Amino acid sequence: MLSRYKRLLDRIGTIEQAFGIALIVLIVVAITVQVFTRYALGRPIAWVEESATYAFIWMVFVGASAGLKKGRHILIATFGSHLSPRMAAALRTLVWLLVLGTLVVLVVQGVKVMEVEGRSRTISLPIELPRSWFYSLPLTVSAVSMALTGVYLLLEELAVLAGRPDWKAARAASA
Repeated sequence: MLSRYKRLLDRIGTIEQAFGIALIVLIVVAITVQVFTRYALGRPIAWVEESATYAFIWMVFVGASAGLKKGRHILIATFGSHLSPRMAAALRTLVWLLVLGTLVVLVVQGVKVMEVEGRSRTISLPIELPRSWFYSLPLTVSAVSMALTGVYLLLEELAVLAGRPDWKAARAASA
């Protein structure tokens, strides 16, 4: 069951990574076009800077979620490294419960903020869109994705606490 859940998270992570790369390309192309139109033609395009800013915001949140799936977030393990494997798993379980609680609050509050923020519109984009698509939506989507990952990581630690610490090695061998 956990291996299927991990495959699902890996697929989501692949989509997030591809989306993040596309956003980086969009930013580079948009800023390059803006520099060219501003300095070579003397006629900058008004919406390019706003679109690059929105792409950057999405990239940050998608990158945070993809980073969690790949285990790339900063980890301070000084205290936990001196504990027995089960005690360390208990400590990590507590940490993941706190992280999941925070992510649930972010999702709930993000949905509330989207309702309010959706009333205002973009300023200079060629089409008028709710600003919530570029501020609270990326935060909420990222928090949901990170919560899915956090549930998986919590289940990993619970498996260790249940006395099955070798299942990770079996999963790594089958991958």
